[in-house]
Amino acid sequence: MGFEDTYKHKPQIKESANARVNLIGEHTDYTGGYVMPTLLKFKNTIELSKNSEKQFVVFSEYFNEKKVFNDFVKSKYSDWSDYIKGCFFIFFDENKKIKLEHFNMYIKSTIPLGRGISSSSALCVSILKALNTYFNTQMNGRHLAILAKKVENQYIGVSSGIMDQMVSSIGIYGKAFFLDCLNLKYELVSFPSNWKFCLIDSEVQRNLRSSSYNDRFSELKIAEKELAVEYLGGVEINKFDTDKISSPTVIKRARHVVTENYRVLKAKESLLNDDISQFGKLMIESHNSYSKDFEASTKDVDDIVDRSIQCGALGARLTGGGFGGFTVSLIEKDKFSNWYKKINKFYPAEKIFEV
Repeated sequence: MGFEDTYKHKPQIKESANARVNLIGEHTDYTGGYVMPTLLKFKNTIELSKNSEKQFVVFSEYFNEKKVFNDFVKSKYSDWSDYIKGCFFIFFDENKKIKLEHFNMYIKSTIPLGRGISSSSALCVSILKALNTYFNTQMNGRHLAILAKKVENQYIGVSSGIMDQMVSSIGIYGKAFFLDCLNLKYELVSFPSNWKFCLIDSEVQRNLRSSSYNDRFSELKIAEKELAVEYLGGVEINKFDTDKISSPTVIKRARHVVTENYRVLKAKESLLNDDISQFGKLMIESHNSYSKDFEASTKDVDDIVDRSIQCGALGARLTGGGFGGFTVSLIEKDKFSNWYKKINKFYPAEKIFEV
C-alpha cells in the first residue's frame, strides 16, 4: 500500500517529523522550566494532495484504516482521526484568510504508539508542516510547534507543555535540544563521542488522556497558586517553601519539578564538560524523584531501570509523560557491547533501541 495505490495519483506534498526521547526534565515544560530531549530515528511521514470531492480522506498505515469526514468535530470516543481533525481545525483557525480546501492524506509512521516518545506531537507537527508547505504560509518551526501544542491542549484535551512539539519541529538528529520552556530559547548541544543512549520498551501501554497525567498537571497548578508564583520553574531549591502548600501529595509533586529543573541545568553542564558520570547520576536521581515524588512509574519500569544500571549503565530513567513507556539508559560507548549482552538476557532485541 501507499499514497498512489490508495488515491490513484501522486501526492503533491510530503513532510515528516521525528519522535523524541527526553533525556532529563519531566513535567518541567508546562511549569516554565527546562528540558533536554533529543530526536529519535522513528518518524511520522505525511503525504497529501487536494481532494476535489470536498471531503477529507485520511488513510493510516499503522491502523490500516481509512477515515472520511467533512467537518472538524471531535469524535465522541477517542479516535486517532481526532488528531488529524484537530490539526486542520487549528491550522485554518490560525489562517482565517485561507480558503478551506479538502485533502487526501496518507500517514506512514515508524513510531511506537503510547510509549512516551511523542508520537502524537510528531504526527501533529508533520501535518502542520505539510499544510504550511501546501499553502506557503511561511510559518517558522517555532510557530508550527505552538500550533501543534494548541492541537493537544485545546482540541484533544491533554494538558501538555511545548517540549515535544519544539524538538520535533526544530531539533536536529544527533544533538541534545536544551530548551527553556518559558521563553522558548533553545540550544543544540553535541554529544561527546563516547556517550551512548539506549531505549528499552517496558511494554506498559500509556494513554495521556486516560492516565493520571492531567491530575498531575492540576496538582502542580495548585502548588503554583499556594506558593504565589506563576510557574514552578522559577522556584529555586533553597526557596522552595513547603509550609505554604496545604497537601503532602502536592508537596511531593512540586518537589519533583523544583529539583528536576536543577537537575536539567546540571545535566547541560555535564554534557558540555563531557562528565558522563555526573550526567548518569542525575538521570538516576531524576528517575527516583519521578517514581517516588511524582509517582509516575511502575514496578516493571523500576525493574528495568535497576537492571540497566546493574548491567553497566551509568544512568537510567523513565522517559516521557510517565505511567509506562520507554526507559532511557546512558552507557559508555566502548562498554555498550558488554551492557547489551547482559541486558539482552532480560529483554529481547526487539525491545531495545539504540538512540
